[in-house]
Amino acid sequence: MMGNKTINYWGCREQSWFDQLLMIPAYLVYRHYQKKKGVMTMEALDDVTSVHSSFITREAFTLQGVAAKRVVESEETEDCYISGKLSLLEKPCGVMIEWVPMEEDGWVLAAEDDSENLSTSSDSGESRRDYINKLKFSVDIKDLRSFQCVEPKKGYPWVRFIGKDGSGYTPLYFRQGGISSFTDNLQRYATLKRSAREANLVLFTDERLEALEQSVSILDLNSDFFSRMMAQPYATAMTGLGKVATFVQEQVIPSILESDAVSAEEKIRAMRELREKEDEAAGILRSHDDAGFELITHLELPERPEFTREQPLTEALWQKYKMPNGSIRDVHSLKVLIFRGGLDPSLRKEAWKYLLGVYDWKKSSAQNETIHKTLSEDYYRMKLQWKTISKDQESRFSEFAARKALIDKDVSRTDRTHAFFGGCNNGNLVLLNDILMTYCMYNFDLGYVQGMSDFLSPLLVVLQNEVHAFWAFVGLLKRVHRNFELDQSAIKKQLMDLRDLLMVVNPRLANYLESHNSDDMYFCFRWVLVVFKREFCFDDIMRLWEVLWTDLPCSNFHLLICVAILDQQMNFIIENKFFPLFQHVNDLSMHIDLNDTLTSAEAIFHQLAASQDKLPIHVCKILSLGDSSDSSEG
Repeated sequence: MMGNKTINYWGCREQSWFDQLLMIPAYLVYRHYQKKKGVMTMEALDDVTSVHSSFITREAFTLQGVAAKRVVESEETEDCYISGKLSLLEKPCGVMIEWVPMEEDGWVLAAEDDSENLSTSSDSGESRRDYINKLKFSVDIKDLRSFQCVEPKKGYPWVRFIGKDGSGYTPLYFRQGGISSFTDNLQRYATLKRSAREANLVLFTDERLEALEQSVSILDLNSDFFSRMMAQPYATAMTGLGKVATFVQEQVIPSILESDAVSAEEKIRAMRELREKEDEAAGILRSHDDAGFELITHLELPERPEFTREQPLTEALWQKYKMPNGSIRDVHSLKVLIFRGGLDPSLRKEAWKYLLGVYDWKKSSAQNETIHKTLSEDYYRMKLQWKTISKDQESRFSEFAARKALIDKDVSRTDRTHAFFGGCNNGNLVLLNDILMTYCMYNFDLGYVQGMSDFLSPLLVVLQNEVHAFWAFVGLLKRVHRNFELDQSAIKKQLMDLRDLLMVVNPRLANYLESHNSDDMYFCFRWVLVVFKREFCFDDIMRLWEVLWTDLPCSNFHLLICVAILDQQMNFIIENKFFPLFQHVNDLSMHIDLNDTLTSAEAIFHQLAASQDKLPIHVCKILSLGDSSDSSEG
């Protein structure tokens, strides 16, 4: 299917200059004469390009029934496909791959089994047209590095294009076949080659485009068509900034959480430069030598064991761990079951309160109920404190006003695609706002930082009780609050711990990142900051978090999840030369298999545990192996 084909676009030598020009694709002529503009009159340029006026846009190939999948936020809702048209278009500016939905004004969603068509109602938080505009795309093939081409045993074949800048485009599902026809036609314009390392990865090579461009040299043309943008707007703009911490909270975190990969990369680059200057001034070296740690060298690890996920913990089994007075026995064994399979959704409302410290495992039901009454009184007292601040007081309380405005802004866009928060005038948004405002009174030193609302929304969906959700939120932030502290030292330490783990588990990828000045792991910043909240759908993030809350097999298991994802992506990253990595990491969102990642992370832990006598001491500390104590924020 992927075999190369030789296409002759220019004909024999006996043809005239004019005939040869007609047989050269319009986009190559366009590239050349754009170069010649400086030495040609506009009249002469118009004369030549008018020859190709009929080739302004030519539909070289089109295929109906190619669909984009709409990601849903609930296991109860079936995946839907947005039917569309995939085209190869010849334009003066290049050959474009384009996908558009069939009906832009009232698009139709086809259910997974094709048994019925579902017309959508107005999506909460964004209109149907806005949603479509995020999916449709048009990209020049010269800007593509590769594409994934997957033909699963079950389900539809699909492709996903990857840009040279690391950007990923909407995955397209060939629900009516035609994937071979598409790739055959694509090879008329580009040479395709399967990756030697990734069976489902197809690489674009420049051989065909180079040959076509060289053919234009018959007309005495210059073949230097490409230039790169080297601007670094933030690097110079931020040199006068005093504190890295303020820049991180006010610039970097919002960019990362708002999925603006380009802006985030620019600001991370500026942060990196500022931190290097700050470290240099303080005499800090990027090495473990002076910190008393061993340098990590290549270790021969044993074969990685295989694990499988188990069934979720059921209500019936949960009850078996309850004593007659309601206290919980053998908590460790119960946590092992939660780690292995998660919780049945019906059990979360009760179990999460134990996992997050709202209830005490060892106390009776009556004692926990008494505690709840006290916590309820405390909550409403703190809520009243900010509720009774008048507008006049607020005008002289700038820090309170700033936090209130930031919370209002975040609440309006937190998980609005989820039914619990969807629609206008939703009372659950008021609860979200009130809990976050009350937390500011509970912990005014920390206050509110963008991203905290990501932690609260699943708690409110599951617990559906304002007081319980607040105290569960308090318990959760006790685990992750250092991620939001101004100096960002906890995030930086976790990223350095991640680097050290990766160096042991996958030295090839770690060295590759180092050679491209990315071993600071800042491209994983969002993963660590909000603990993968933006990487998985709502149902998956609930399953993942309850696994992490067990603190098994160590409290830094989230770092092993990072390692597992990067380990799975190694060949893909190296083949595509993804640098900077932000765009690719962002594009992984909603495309990571949670079960595979959890089993891989667990296997990596046991692989390292079997070699703990060979591991550097600080790596053992990260994993709480042996007598080492855990040292990273989780």
